[in-house]
Amino acid sequence: MKPIKKLFILPSLVLAAVFAFSALAGTGCARSGSAKATPGAGRKAKKQMEEYLKNPETFPFSFTYDGRDVKGFGADEFEKKSETSKEEAGGTRTETVFVHKASGAEFRVDAKTYAKFDALEWTVYITNNTQETTGVFAKINACDAEFKGRNPLLKGINGDLGDMYAPYSIDLSTMPVVRNSASGRPTHGNFPYFNLEYGGGGTFVAIGWPGCWRAEFICTEKNTVSFRAGQNEIETCLRPGETVRTPLIAFLRYNGRDEQENMNLWRRWFIDCNMHRDTRGQVIRPVSGWGSVVQGYTTDMLLRTYESYKANGVKLDYMWLDAGWYVNSNGGTCSWPETGMWKVNESMFPDKFADVTKILHENGGKAMLWFEPEVVRLNKKAFLKANPEFKEEWMLGTAAAGSWLEGQLLDLGNPELREWLENRIFTVIDEGGIDMYRQDFNVDPAPVWAYCDFDGKGVARTGITENKYVQGYLRFWDDILERYPDMTIDSCASGGGRNDLETLRRAVPLHESDFWDGNPDGYIERQAVLTSLPAWFPYFKLEIHSGEEISEYHLRACLAPWTNFNVSAFSKDTNWANVRKVKGEKDRIGDLYYKDFYRLTEFSKAGDAWRAFEYCDTDGSRAAVVCFRGPDSGENTQTLKLRGLNALAAYDVKDCDGRINMTAFGWELMAGLKVSLPEAATSAMIFVDRK
Repeated sequence: MKPIKKLFILPSLVLAAVFAFSALAGTGCARSGSAKATPGAGRKAKKQMEEYLKNPETFPFSFTYDGRDVKGFGADEFEKKSETSKEEAGGTRTETVFVHKASGAEFRVDAKTYAKFDALEWTVYITNNTQETTGVFAKINACDAEFKGRNPLLKGINGDLGDMYAPYSIDLSTMPVVRNSASGRPTHGNFPYFNLEYGGGGTFVAIGWPGCWRAEFICTEKNTVSFRAGQNEIETCLRPGETVRTPLIAFLRYNGRDEQENMNLWRRWFIDCNMHRDTRGQVIRPVSGWGSVVQGYTTDMLLRTYESYKANGVKLDYMWLDAGWYVNSNGGTCSWPETGMWKVNESMFPDKFADVTKILHENGGKAMLWFEPEVVRLNKKAFLKANPEFKEEWMLGTAAAGSWLEGQLLDLGNPELREWLENRIFTVIDEGGIDMYRQDFNVDPAPVWAYCDFDGKGVARTGITENKYVQGYLRFWDDILERYPDMTIDSCASGGGRNDLETLRRAVPLHESDFWDGNPDGYIERQAVLTSLPAWFPYFKLEIHSGEEISEYHLRACLAPWTNFNVSAFSKDTNWANVRKVKGEKDRIGDLYYKDFYRLTEFSKAGDAWRAFEYCDTDGSRAAVVCFRGPDSGENTQTLKLRGLNALAAYDVKDCDGRINMTAFGWELMAGLKVSLPEAATSAMIFVDRK
């Protein structure tokens, strides 16, 4: 590809461009716009939901009651009590209440369709408003549906742990797929987000359940896939006044089987219709920050750290203040993983963080503070003595027994406990001027939930404790956002353990894995995650650690939407020039993080592989390409077929290291951009701007 210094468009060149455009369009490489919502898509979803509710026996929901199978909300089993619809931001919400004749319980279907997307969702709430205990509800399938079409393929990625965030593709005609989470942290291992391709299109499926979930995709006959999903285990009666709910089920339907363009449709729906927005209607912006466990720090040290970054030309958007800021039951300093008092250690932070946040706010920055409010990891007797108003029955039982993370799991299903926690947390936030709330969760709750399902008389109500806990957890976060509507929540559970859709409608999944924190290296894995996770989660965090090498290669491997530049603030050896350079590159990417995303190389964690990805504006006006040559790679050149550009437009193409400086047409770049990296373990940051 030769640089074009002046653009004289000759008839032959135009003809060649047209032929090239046609060829690229046939492979899905031209600016097709299929990542955008298509006209009328919302009407399709609304019509589908109207048909379900007009013929409620067809609603894709099932359960058993005292051993009797029930499918949908047909007239034989239910009486329709009420239905109301209202237009709200992004779509139409419909609430329909059915009364179950056999039990008297009310089934409230909370459904929504979206105006700009062929997307629909629902949650079912079951409430016993009678004076008698019901029979047993079991095998509650929040979704029980069929998808018909040739060549059904199930695609997705793994969750945190194991081969984290690696993609998969399974031919459902050859094998069924049954996935579940049994730990209570829903995205450790399996991932409750799926891309089901069939026929001439497909459906994205998401399960919103911050607990134990299950999903099965089974070909019941040729070209027919049965899909069932719900809480992993539930078999319980309902006592008077009790409510259980199903997981949220969300569908996003699409046409065509261009996987990358369809993933961009998912990204657009996720950003537009799911991410939390502040009172100005804004989602969280890309961030350059610093973060650390603050055990051993003081107010003065935090201020000096901030000033050091500022003096070296690195403006911090956020200071991330992690564990170690609190006192123990005796009011003294304690170390992670001890926690439970949720009171600031004033011997370390006499300002309770107010002086730190004042400086940050004066300079356009903000502060995030870590909490782990679901577990008391202190001596139980000492904790209860120090908090006489705290009721022991608010503790469900011992989680992670015998490990260094052992603690008392608190009952978030109890509104009194939530009020107590909120008072503690809100006091810290208000006194410290904290801008962002980070919630961690470092135990598997499922064993404790299961233990609590027994009533002490040998009667089990399987899943009831989990169900109430999940409802309380979501209410807890809703209370935080109601009090602080401009606040963003960060979801953490020993890394990326609790990032289901219900959670991520209230939070961002910054800490997608614990793998790198405190561990050296891991840059190949960081690069691999950057080629897979952004397709599903538009926003997350990566970071470089003090003491690790600070080359462009290492820094660029951390260029997620939120990057923590955790270099040493006081070492004379810190390479501030590289930090400033790569931070400038990140700033230039800017809002492209919320545009279209393309993986340009096959997913790989191999040391000899190249890894590359692209962010491209949805109008094809500009793009940013990041690529890495692995440390064991013997190939010094790769040809990257860019995507999303306008075929006949001319673009300036420049990298940030002086290797590329050229002008080319979009069709040329989509046919292939050659990138040369003479040395292994090096990288390139390339910007493509329409002339």
